[in-house]
Amino acid sequence: MRVSVFFAAIGLSVHLVLLISIFDIYFKSPIIHGLPSYEVPLSAPAKRLVLFVADGLRTDKLFELQQNGSSRAPFLRSVITEKGTWGISHTRVPTESRPGHVALIAGFYEDVSAVTKGWKTNPVDFDSVFNRSQQVWAWGAYDILHLFTKGDHEKRVVAHAYDTGEIDFADEDASRLDGWVFERFEQFLLESAKNDSLTNQLQQDKVIFFLHLLGLDTNGHGHNPDSKEYYENIAFVDRGIKRTVKLIETFFDDGKTAYICTSDHGMTDWGNHGAGDPTETETPLIVWGAGVTHPKLSGKDVYYDGYAEAWNLTMFRRVDVNQADVAPLMAVLIGVPIPVNSQGLLPVEYLGTDWHFKSMALLTNARQILAQYKQQKQNVQQRTLSLFFRQYKELLPKRQVELTDMIDALLKQARYKEAIQVIQKFIELSLKGLTYYQKYDRVTLSIAVAFSFLSWMAIGCLLLLQFYTGVMSVKSLESQSHRDSSKRQGKIKLLLCSLAVFLFSTILLYVQNAPFMYYLYFSIPVLLGTVTLYQSDVYFEAKKYMRRTEVKMWFLALGLLAASGLELLVIAFFYRGVMSVGLLFIGMWPFTTTLSKKTSIMWLAGCIVLSIFPLLPVVGRQQNYTLVTLAGWLSIVILGYCARRPELGLVRNSRQTAKEPQRVVVITVIQIILIWVAITIVRSTADSIERKAGLPLVNQGLSWILLVVSPMLCLFSSTSLFNRLQNIMLSLLVPFLLTCISYEGLFFLTLCFVMFLWICIEHELSGSPHRLQDMTFE
Repeated sequence: MRVSVFFAAIGLSVHLVLLISIFDIYFKSPIIHGLPSYEVPLSAPAKRLVLFVADGLRTDKLFELQQNGSSRAPFLRSVITEKGTWGISHTRVPTESRPGHVALIAGFYEDVSAVTKGWKTNPVDFDSVFNRSQQVWAWGAYDILHLFTKGDHEKRVVAHAYDTGEIDFADEDASRLDGWVFERFEQFLLESAKNDSLTNQLQQDKVIFFLHLLGLDTNGHGHNPDSKEYYENIAFVDRGIKRTVKLIETFFDDGKTAYICTSDHGMTDWGNHGAGDPTETETPLIVWGAGVTHPKLSGKDVYYDGYAEAWNLTMFRRVDVNQADVAPLMAVLIGVPIPVNSQGLLPVEYLGTDWHFKSMALLTNARQILAQYKQQKQNVQQRTLSLFFRQYKELLPKRQVELTDMIDALLKQARYKEAIQVIQKFIELSLKGLTYYQKYDRVTLSIAVAFSFLSWMAIGCLLLLQFYTGVMSVKSLESQSHRDSSKRQGKIKLLLCSLAVFLFSTILLYVQNAPFMYYLYFSIPVLLGTVTLYQSDVYFEAKKYMRRTEVKMWFLALGLLAASGLELLVIAFFYRGVMSVGLLFIGMWPFTTTLSKKTSIMWLAGCIVLSIFPLLPVVGRQQNYTLVTLAGWLSIVILGYCARRPELGLVRNSRQTAKEPQRVVVITVIQIILIWVAITIVRSTADSIERKAGLPLVNQGLSWILLVVSPMLCLFSSTSLFNRLQNIMLSLLVPFLLTCISYEGLFFLTLCFVMFLWICIEHELSGSPHRLQDMTFE
């Protein structure tokens, strides 16, 4: 018992440390401090910029033509064909609003280290185009605007946000959120005409207007991107942008305004986002106005993905970018420094300026990214001994000088197009080098963690062989004691070598000013490896035991079977149907044992039914509340049947006190009522949403009550094995039903049935004289 507790405590500690290692290996912040800022040393082509971000806008839904040949967004399509340049902006996972807006406005992708500090808010200060501008006025959702107002000590960003309570995914018309933004912006311009101080602020250079439009995302979640509501919202946004542009051009009347319309992420067909499907990672990008090139005829789609042909836009040049590339584009258009942590590559094809300006703008971008590369390299070099430091060979100092001299020579000769090509190559190498130094410790840490896992697995095998098998017999222990004296010297040498390795790694980490957790990552494999090697006699005894009992082939077959099972589980992550094959094999297993025919047939039937679910389509937007209702009523019927079976002992068994049956009946009846209420709520909510009436307040309140009350009921259940398992299942079933929209409830019941059978199988194979219905958790 003491060994088990000690082993469990050590195992928990080791796995906790290894879990934390994930954040040090993969969740490293891309933000580098102490960087200089760079801006184009020429006059900016635009005085102000208007950024429209249609949250959750799908590229295909915006660009494709309707059945009658017309566009859902006629104004934006006219911009593509008459005024500006268009393309697809490629986002990265996670395709969420926060990382999307950070990439657009700050130029770098999600600071994954922030996941440990807060997801919705922005816990890490970072530089952005907004920080560098003279003044920013923003309208939209608080969650997004707050990303850029927090930490804004100079109060450059003036945010106007609606209440988060206004966001309702079951709303009949979520486009009213976008209407709020357009109306407030129009009121703002009208009020500024009466306010001289505000007018003077608006007439400054380097001004940004940010309009965050959440309606499409809300309608997409609530109705899916192929719904009437989503399509109408696109048309509404198009009309709103058209009116906003007209108001701005009338108000300023100087032709010095640049416009960008894009999205933070896309959306799947069933209304979700966050993963890496093309419908989520591909967002539209339309740029026009001051400093932007006009449409250029292309003649063919150079991207060969068929999109332009499908949207009938082949004749107009398409320029695809990465989402982070939008930040330097905005900075260059209005003449502000590029955000210091931006990793975006300026898309010069969008600029409608002369080649001299394009080359100087791109050179500024190169200097800004090179500064990150140098600082990151310096940070790594300072904490690494020169003996072990490995430079990025593609961009050594000598190579930097060569590229810089080449660029300067081309610029002096006014060979701007050639200079741009060299600068783009320079930026590409700088970004690769930056990534190299950001991931500098990843391989070393991964190896240390891998050895920790392997050593821990080896120790687990040692304990199994030592305490739970007949390998270490009394005879082998006696012979081992005779050999201990001869092997004691070898074990002392092992301990001394391990101590030397431990001290060497510790000193090495200390000299390099490594973080505290690094000491644990490199100490654990040394300590666990030492324990494994110290107890190596157990493995030798196991080898002798296998030879003596002739179970070598059986052991190899069992190992091969286990490895095959693990491989099937891994493949199942990519091909769900593989799980069905595995379940069918497991279903046949009882027929190779001494189990009764009845139990074996029931187990096979349960596995066959369970194997159906991985073959079904993934639950998306296709709703089938009849199956949800069926799952609820089926659970009640099954419970009633089980309660009437005396051999199951749900109502009465030999271990219960006189008052327990009454308590069991009361709790069971309450749980049945809660299941009925859950079914009613699901049906009522579905009907209400179908009528476009939204989520009823009563249903919302009851759902929260069920979510809290149902799991608590199992705490008052009987200690009887079957009673406790039944109450736990029903307590989980109620909140599960509230979240179901299709066959998930039936899957839950089938899984519970199979798990119950597994308990029966283990009990039958154990040969225990006690009945299951008489067992308790005491």
